[in-house]
Amino acid sequence: MIDKHTDTWRATEQWLQARKEDCIKSLINGTPSDDKLRGEIRLIDDLLDDASEEPAPEITAGTEY
Repeated sequence: MIDKHTDTWRATEQWLQARKEDCIKSLINGTPSDDKLRGEIRLIDDLLDDASEEPAPEITAGTEY
């Protein structure tokens, strides 16, 4: 799980967004590596989605008295 509240993640997220924009611009301009760029965009989206998912609540056993 990615802790989206850290400075490291915020810097990484900014870099990923900038890289995604560069890939999209390259696709629009047309390059021989379109498949690679599409794969990179998919990977970036997956990473960003992983950070946006809230963790499942932790289930703990009840305390017996």
